[in-house]
Parts: sequence; C-alpha cells; structure tokens
Amino acid sequence: MALIIPEVFADAVNAKLNASLRIGRVAFNATPDVSEAMKYGDTIHFPKLNRVVTASEVTKGTPMTPAEVDMTDMSASIKQVGASARVYDKEAAQIKGRVMDEMVRQVADAMATKVDGDLVVAMDTDAVYKHASASATAITSSELDEAMNSFGDDVDTSKFAGIIINSRLRSSFMAMDAFTNVQKTFNLAEQANGIVTDGVIGYYAGIPVVLCDNGTYDATAKECKTYIVKRNSLGYVFQRNIAIEEEREAKLLATDIVAHSLYATKLLDTSGVVIIRKTIA
Repeated sequence: MALIIPEVFADAVNAKLNASLRIGRVAFNATPDVSEAMKYGDTIHFPKLNRVVTASEVTKGTPMTPAEVDMTDMSASIKQVGASARVYDKEAAQIKGRVMDEMVRQVADAMATKVDGDLVVAMDTDAVYKHASASATAITSSELDEAMNSFGDDVDTSKFAGIIINSRLRSSFMAMDAFTNVQKTFNLAEQANGIVTDGVIGYYAGIPVVLCDNGTYDATAKECKTYIVKRNSLGYVFQRNIAIEEEREAKLLATDIVAHSLYATKLLDTSGVVIIRKTIA
C-alpha cells in the first residue's frame, strides 16, 4: 500500500516551497518568457532588449532614421536537484499524518534553500554595482543610501523588490532612526517595522527588508552581504515543478520519498542589483 499519493504530496510541497523561499520572493518567475524551455533543452536563453531609441529634433522634410531593435542573449544552464527522505513503517503508524506534514516541510525547505542559494550566486556572479561598507558585520543608513545612489535617478520605491540582509545585520536596522523612527521612516503605518512576518522585518524607505542567512555571509572573509534588488532583475525558471516518487524498501520496512526538480536562475538585469559588503572586487 502506498504511503503517499505522489500528486497530492507534490502539490503540497510546491505550495510550501513558495512560502519557504526568501530570496525567491524578490525574484520573478521568468518561465512565461521562455516557454519553450518547458519542452526541451538544457540551457535557457533570455532575450534582453537593449536601449536603442532616442529622441531628436525633427527637421521639416527630413525623414527620421528608425533605430533597429538590438537584443543581447543571456543564458543559464538548467539544474536538476533532488532531495529524499526515508519514513519507517513504525514511525508512519505511530504518528500518522504528522510524518507527512513534516516531510512536506523538510522537502520544501531543502529545495527552497537550494533555489535561494543559486539566486545569491547569480547576483554575486553578474551584479555590476557594488558598494563597500565600513564594517563586516554592521551597516548604516548612510551606506544604504549611498548604495542606492548607484541607480541614479531611477529610484522609485515601486521599482524595488526588496533588500536582502543577513540576520547579523538585524540589530543595525533596529538601531537606525530611518528604520524605527516613525517620523523618519517614510513608511505607511500598516508596515509596522520591527514586527517580523515571513522573514520581513520591516521596510526601509518603503522597500521590504528580508532576513535570509542563506548565502548572505561569507564565512571565509567573515563578512555579511546585503543585496538591494530591483523588480524584474533577478529571475528563475522551473522547467519542471517539484515531482515526487515513492520507492518501497520492503526489507527495511521503510519507504523512501524522493523529490526532484529542474530549474535555472539568472540575474537578467546586471545593473538591477547593488551588493553591499566590506570587501568588494
């Protein structure tokens, strides 16, 4: 007798995955833009339109010269990742549904950790903007503002997906007037800085601040990494959502639950992220 219904279990894991993602929340699902990747291929190509149109004064009788569309090809390799768990019959019989609930949580968390980690690597690899902080394990509002200057005049709050910080920097934010003083935060009253919900500790100038320890601390250099991310800059594609298989280990009186997925991550706009850390290349 099957321990699980794979389709139901897979739906539960995929739903839980969305809730478990931290950095994935500031990324966007680019799958609709590359729908052919759902069918074949181990590399995804993201077409990026370059800015070519400019305005100039028109002279009567002189035709305008149209700018030709110019695109840059950006590619990312599709990765196959998996996770597995073994459930013994004794445990399944003793606590019944709680085993499955826990397996859903653990599988989703494991897969989310992998996706989030790959999103960090994508930003570390391709981000153009980097700003040095004075401390390896602290950050100031001045450093955040200076880093935001990397985007020039294109700093509308609505264009930002979030600020990703390591938990070591939480105390720095709680010490900022620009984060805690209601007269200086420029936030809506309902944003309630300091009350943590799903990893969001509040808003800095209206931009959500997300706690995530996955990939945001360089253990070698012993320094934190902060990411200010614009919308539609960081993307991911699932060629295949998480699928679940069940394998019976009769001699062990156990059942192995195997989860696997195919996906790719890419920083689609290399100037859409600024990294803040003490040591910058």
